[in-house]
Amino acid sequence: MSFSSIYGQEGPIAVLQSDIGKKRVPHAFLFYGAEGIGKRTTALVFAKALNCEKGGTDACDACTSCRKIDSGNHPDILIIEPEGQFIKVADIKELQERMRFRPLEGARRVVIIDDAERMNITSANSLLKTLEEPSSTNVFVLVSSRPHLLPLTIPSRCHRCLLYTSDAADDSLR
Repeated sequence: MSFSSIYGQEGPIAVLQSDIGKKRVPHAFLFYGAEGIGKRTTALVFAKALNCEKGGTDACDACTSCRKIDSGNHPDILIIEPEGQFIKVADIKELQERMRFRPLEGARRVVIIDDAERMNITSANSLLKTLEEPSSTNVFVLVSSRPHLLPLTIPSRCHRCLLYTSDAADDSLR
């Protein structure tokens, strides 16, 4: 799947592609919007575009990197999800340990934190330290249907990207 396969998100995708094209990709994003709108899918396609071997602003879906991301076994694409009720601090600590090193295969390591609002306060504070000291080879994408539940310090360090239904306005991007 590539950006061209995602419908109804032309505004947010144009901004992401512009960032990639200018080689000025921020270190952290908050993809937010209604449940089931395609935030995680967009995050994965963004990760593919950042690491596509063909270059450009979209994924080719044919190179080794794109195929590994599609199959879920690219070593530089990390997905953190809640285990039970919360995203545990141990998951964030493990992530921080892995981020001390350069990406193994791709140009960028992309960390997707799904249901980011489910971090407990300890996890959020631990992540905050990482967001405050960004590395040029790491990109965070926090995915949330309820960003108002995140501690205010987390969204303040992310570029906000509203994914919306086709009848919503495109005015709150960043």
